[in-house]
Amino acid sequence: MDEIDTRLYEELQRDGRISMEDLAAVVGLSRIAVRARVSRLIQSGALRIIGVVHPSTYEIRNFAHLAIGVDGPVSIVGRAIANLDNVPLVSVVAGRFALIAEVRATNMAALRALIRAVAAIEHVVNVETAIYTERIKDLYAPPARIPPTKLDVVDRQILDALELDGRVSYAEIARLTHFSPSAIRKRVNLLVERGVVRISAVASPGLMGLQHMCGFSVRLRGGTESETIAALEAMDAVSYLSLVLGRCDAIGTLMVRSLPDLVLTFDHIRSLRGVTELESWMHLDVIKESYHTPNLS
Repeated sequence: MDEIDTRLYEELQRDGRISMEDLAAVVGLSRIAVRARVSRLIQSGALRIIGVVHPSTYEIRNFAHLAIGVDGPVSIVGRAIANLDNVPLVSVVAGRFALIAEVRATNMAALRALIRAVAAIEHVVNVETAIYTERIKDLYAPPARIPPTKLDVVDRQILDALELDGRVSYAEIARLTHFSPSAIRKRVNLLVERGVVRISAVASPGLMGLQHMCGFSVRLRGGTESETIAALEAMDAVSYLSLVLGRCDAIGTLMVRSLPDLVLTFDHIRSLRGVTELESWMHLDVIKESYHTPNLS
């Protein structure tokens, strides 16, 4: 990706349904040239534009991060975990554990059952759990909290279509729902404004020059949480950050261009006054990463 492609990605990340005319004005190219570039990026697999639906829309309100010890073939175990329902992320990592996973459920009882199902998989020897309590930063997800929103059948059809293709035309959704394109446009705009869905570009990290993805967890000194979390959130390298309960106080993800950049970033995190303990893991093979939110209700 060259500089113009990168700029297009940044604009599409902010608003996945931005018009080609507006994109052309930003990068200084013709609408036809911009359309060709965006099409190339999508067709090559470098870029996806998707709608990410807020989990609470489907009553999904409980989430956990799992660090998993394994005594057998890690990829096979990882695929077995990925095949479970309501596991959006599974990755082979280098660190104290062999795998990390994220799980989600409509209530705590269902979450406990899912964690037990992970622990029961052959060759899983231990699972350490951190319960997510508040999402602080996420480049792709909708806002952490949204007001209660009542959705009808048409709204859910719209969300299903946007999850598959964030730039699907209003006319195409209109054909699916038997509503007019203008009515669909109004509904899509309202769903976005209320935070029910965020339409954004998702790029392959390697193609963006961000060759290294690393997870981390921190323990925080009492009385310093607010300032330390604000400092972590402000770091460009931090693409994801959540507060948790359990084995640590916060969990995040770093995206950097090189290993020296990673060393410097971790040095900076360690230097924060509130950080008393830092643990990290390098992602080696992301077995599953899904932004689709199934209807569990």
